[in-house]
Amino acid sequence: MKTFPEILLQRAQSSPDGTAYRFFQGASLVPDVLTFQRVWEESAALAALLQSRGLAGERVLLTCKSQRHFVIAFFACLMAGAVAVPTALPRRHALLERLQVLSRDAAFRALICDSDEVAPAHFHDAQAVSDCIDMRTWSACDDLAAMAASWTLPALSGNDLAFLQYTSGSTGDPKGVMVSHGNLVNNCLAIGQGMQLDAGSSVFTALPLFHDMGLIGGILQSMYTGCSASCMLPAEFVQYPERWLQIISRFGMTTSGGPNFMYQLAAQSIRDEDMAGLDLSAWSVAFCGAEPIRPEAIDAFIRRFASVGFRPEAFYACYGMAESTLFITGAQRGAGLEVQQRDESAIVGCGHPRHDTHIAIVDPDSRQRLADGLVGEIWVQGSSVALGYWRRAELSEQYFHASIADEGAQRYLRTGDLGYVSNGQLFVSGRLKDLIIHYGKKYLPQDIENEAERNHIALRESGGGAFSIVDGDKQRTVLVFELKREWLRRHAEWPEVAASVRSAVTANLGLTLDEVLFIKPGALPRTSSGKVRRNQCRLDYLDGALARAEAP
Repeated sequence: MKTFPEILLQRAQSSPDGTAYRFFQGASLVPDVLTFQRVWEESAALAALLQSRGLAGERVLLTCKSQRHFVIAFFACLMAGAVAVPTALPRRHALLERLQVLSRDAAFRALICDSDEVAPAHFHDAQAVSDCIDMRTWSACDDLAAMAASWTLPALSGNDLAFLQYTSGSTGDPKGVMVSHGNLVNNCLAIGQGMQLDAGSSVFTALPLFHDMGLIGGILQSMYTGCSASCMLPAEFVQYPERWLQIISRFGMTTSGGPNFMYQLAAQSIRDEDMAGLDLSAWSVAFCGAEPIRPEAIDAFIRRFASVGFRPEAFYACYGMAESTLFITGAQRGAGLEVQQRDESAIVGCGHPRHDTHIAIVDPDSRQRLADGLVGEIWVQGSSVALGYWRRAELSEQYFHASIADEGAQRYLRTGDLGYVSNGQLFVSGRLKDLIIHYGKKYLPQDIENEAERNHIALRESGGGAFSIVDGDKQRTVLVFELKREWLRRHAEWPEVAASVRSAVTANLGLTLDEVLFIKPGALPRTSSGKVRRNQCRLDYLDGALARAEAP
């Protein structure tokens, strides 16, 4: 099996002038372009530097403002045999705290950055960070070709550690998922099979590159396939979502997507005048994953952009997680979405496992395999399943080496997600740890959140978090929801909104909410990929740290 250092070299030799990456920034639709030859040369030159400093096998933190710098730095770590530790640039205090936590946990030896916002002095043990490479000065070197010539291809096996993907858990307890070189190649094979990608495909991502969906689904997948990938900054997508579709249209991108909220934001925010001249007919794989897929949001996107060539069959639902590198299941390309009604919820099918991945639906308590149609915990097996959690042997044994009762010694990854299988297709219904149990009945938090949102126009779409807390000897169910900006001025009507939401949840779900709390727009804790962090929301609620809505 070839590893990515070998794949990069192969691409540079077979397609040196082919476009590997385009980086878009600002209003300009003229990108910064890297050829396969240039990617290899810059990455090999930096890898040679890392090798010369004895960093093979050591952890190297990557935190870059420039997407181009990040891509080169990540590939350089793989090519040097170093272990990359990608993370967000610490622009906010909470992110700086996270960086310090990662410093303690990963114990990295070197730092690659391109900003004055991060320095070795920020870390838990600054003395241990022996090297700091600033991409701004390094990339200005004029002898990269000579440096690249001194690179040595490392002797890597599929089981060797490639990088640590830190999860988005609560600030004080992120876990480093140990992703091997074999995991990367096998997961890219699975993605390519599921989405039917080839050298003629073109991938476009507006997701964070330090996160698994942007990094593996965008940067690594395109290199593996031998096609081009294009990137725009996530912050620019949020501010100017029309640019996402304009770039897809201008360059005929075939493959792009992200979490549900991206489609929702585009459908709501893009104006008629911004759609002039759009042609989305080349977009054949509009993948959607990383958070629950809401059929109404997808339907709204289809209606909004059908007139400019978007086809409903292009939607591609998928399911995955960092603990399985990225991709676990994916739909049949060209089939569109399959939606099933389950109790009060519409659940979207997330397709079938690909390559050598297998899934099982298991009772989380008895560990018995469940029949098709029954809801249980999703367990995963295959070559994409990561090695475990960094320095968490007990936790790794618990989650990465689970066995099904009466089925022998086969090992599975416990995902912590709930779902069921119907006609071979996986339907994901929620998170096991997010379940709210009230007088013996189980409720999915997203059912409560969706019911509230449908009930009143004051609530921001996908802006809610439901959870339970223990208050003395009682359990209380709390719903936190962002108000739309225009409703901040309508303070007098908030009690009526809360009462309406309570009434709807009770009438339609049979659950009594003990508290409905309104917070400011954008205040709901989320992961870097947009998923609601319900546990963090609960912790912030208990600490009084949520930004409550206030009348202006």
